[in-house]
Amino acid sequence: LDTTLQCVEEVISDSESNDAPTRSASKNPKQPESSISDRCYPCSVCGKTFDRPSKLERHKPVHTRKPKTLHQCQHCDKSFTQPSKLERHKRTHSKKPKVPHQCSYCMKTFSKLNKLVRHERMHTGEKPFPCSVCGKRFSDSGHCKAHEKTHDEQPEKPHCCPDCGMCFFKASELRRHFRSHTGEKPFSCTLCDSCFSRSEGLKRHMRSHTGERPYKCLICGKGFYSRQDLNIHGLTHSGEKPHLCPVCGKGFSQLGNMKEHEQNVHVKSEKYICNECGATFTRYKSLTKHQRTHTGERPYLCLTCGRRFSWSHSLKLHNLNLFRKDKLIIYS
Repeated sequence: LDTTLQCVEEVISDSESNDAPTRSASKNPKQPESSISDRCYPCSVCGKTFDRPSKLERHKPVHTRKPKTLHQCQHCDKSFTQPSKLERHKRTHSKKPKVPHQCSYCMKTFSKLNKLVRHERMHTGEKPFPCSVCGKRFSDSGHCKAHEKTHDEQPEKPHCCPDCGMCFFKASELRRHFRSHTGEKPFSCTLCDSCFSRSEGLKRHMRSHTGERPYKCLICGKGFYSRQDLNIHGLTHSGEKPHLCPVCGKGFSQLGNMKEHEQNVHVKSEKYICNECGATFTRYKSLTKHQRTHTGERPYLCLTCGRRFSWSHSLKLHNLNLFRKDKLIIYS
C-alpha cells in the first residue's frame, strides 16, 4: 500500500512540473515559440542556417550547380541559352529589308510590285484587260472576269457597224462608234470653233475657257484640265523622261517639251509667220496667241461677271482681283 501511494505522488508531481512552463508561457504571450538556437543546421559554404536537415540538403545544390552558358549575338548583344536559338535569331539580321515599291505619281509605297502596277493604272488610265464579248476594257483582271459573266445570260449584240463589223447592245453606242469612221463632230464649243465627236471631249475643252482645273497633283497641288495632263505632269516629280529627242537623244518628261526642244534647237529655220504683220515665231502656239491681237478673239470667259479675255493669265488675274474684292466686302 505504501508503495502504491508513492507512485501516485510521483505522477502528480510530474504533471505539475509539466504544467509549469505552460502557465508561464500564458503569462508572457510575446515570447517566440522557437528561438534562434533551434536553427542549428548551418550551410558550410554560405553560413545560412536551417531548422531542419532536409532543408539544408535541398539548399546545398545551389553551390554545386554549374552556371548556364549564354550564347551572345554579335550584332545586337542579345543572349540565348541554346546555340540553336542563337542561330535562328541570327537569320533576322541576315534577311534583306523589304524595299518598298513607290508610285511615281503620288509617291505612295507598296510592299509588292504587282500591287504598285495595279495602283498606277489609276493614274495612267491604262486598261489592259478587254472583255472578250463586248470589248470593254478594265484596269483589273478580276473586274474584267466579273464583267464577262454578265454576258452569259444576255442576248447577242444586235447593232453592228457596217464598216468594221463591231457590234453593240444599244443603237446609241453604234452611233457614237460610227463617228470614228465618218469623222463627224456634232459637239461644238460656243466660245470658239472647236468641235468634238463626244460630249466628254467638249466638257474637257470648256475647262480651257473657264479656267477650271479639277485634277490636282497630290505633291505640288497644281491643277489640270484632264487626268491625262495630270499623269504627264506626274513624270516631272518621278524624274522619268520617256520622250527622247530623235536628233540628239535628250530626254524629256513631257512630249510637248520634247517637240518644243526639237523645234527651237534643231529646226530653227522653219518659222511660223503672221499673215497680218509678218512677225515670225518658232512655235505655232505662239503664233495663234499673237494673232488674237489682230482678230480681237477673247476665248477666256469669266463665269462671275461674263467678261472675256484674250489670255489665260489675264483671266486668272481678273479672278484674283474679284476674290480680293469679295474678301474686303466681307471684312468691312
